Amino acid sequence: MDSLSRHEQLLRVFHIIDILFGARRPLTIADLKERLRSRGVIEDMSDKNLRRDIEFLKRFGYSLKATTTKGTRGAPRQAWAIEPGRGAAELLAPSISLPELLSLAAARDFLAPLAGTMYWRGISQVLAKMETVATPGLIEYAESLRGGLVVHPSPSKGRYKSSMLNAINRAISSSVAIELDYTTRSSEEPRAYLIQPEALVVYEGSIYIAGYRADIPDQTDPRSRALHFFKMDRVSRAKPTSRCFDKREESVSSLLSDSITLYRSIAAPRRYRIRVSPERVKWACEKPFHPGQKVRVQADGSAILDIERAWDNEMIPQLLALGSAAKLLEPEDVRVRLAEEARAILAQYEPRRKKKTPRRKPVAK
Repeated sequence: MDSLSRHEQLLRVFHIIDILFGARRPLTIADLKERLRSRGVIEDMSDKNLRRDIEFLKRFGYSLKATTTKGTRGAPRQAWAIEPGRGAAELLAPSISLPELLSLAAARDFLAPLAGTMYWRGISQVLAKMETVATPGLIEYAESLRGGLVVHPSPSKGRYKSSMLNAINRAISSSVAIELDYTTRSSEEPRAYLIQPEALVVYEGSIYIAGYRADIPDQTDPRSRALHFFKMDRVSRAKPTSRCFDKREESVSSLLSDSITLYRSIAAPRRYRIRVSPERVKWACEKPFHPGQKVRVQADGSAILDIERAWDNEMIPQLLALGSAAKLLEPEDVRVRLAEEARAILAQYEPRRKKKTPRRKPVAK
């Protein structure tokens, strides 16, 4: 049985568990088929395969009792029910379905940076409920199938102090300012900040605090209106204060909708048009260059990317990374900046010409 078939079987098996727990009478193969169809789990399936699923449950510790019932025409039919006994005495009716549990098990890998926080504890508690609807053997089997999903690079677990993350999370939910000791990339010593935290943002395996500066007296200063991101790796202290604040109307997620990375400028974004060479068109479609891009494939196989809202500080590094595979069509001033940068890069690799020293004329004796 291939990996896909195993996952399909596992999905059916947990629905069968849910169905049998909720049934008031033993269910026949026909009954199980009908209920699986109503849930959208199967379209059609042979009796033989469904019997295999029932044997699968028995093999992994479920005590299924087979009985005989009469069909509509009086013919005997086999039916099954979960009975108290080994593997079932301690089980309760499931409050969550298997697809949800399997999704949560996979999601736990993505939440690894949040280890120790309420989010990590929450998902761990939900996963613990698995023991009430699945036998140890079945859980072990489900875990063995998780090798089909790989999270790479694997998020590191436990990088951040849970007490600090929980304090920040409480400040966000209570809308209170926090004091941070934070070391920027350009400095070696931490400095104090007072910020109004709006959200925790998980980006490329790291956690950032998204918030607004509250330590700038001059409210006309553009920095007081800009959304800032503080990487947790560089936060040495985070202390909630008693200063409350009103949350901004626009959420952090909506503010990032025009961004490729964690970047938000107070300057208005502007329109970009980029021509992508034919050999990189698939890449531009499969891994969007920008979340708001529109792709127009040209007759020669190239494509024009229309991006209505983008910032120069994000777009220029992306364009340079594509090299000659991308040609910026507009805005014009950024074309000039790219040309200057390209010349500076070229100068780094051009062989240096040795200066010719003038030959001295021999002195007449």
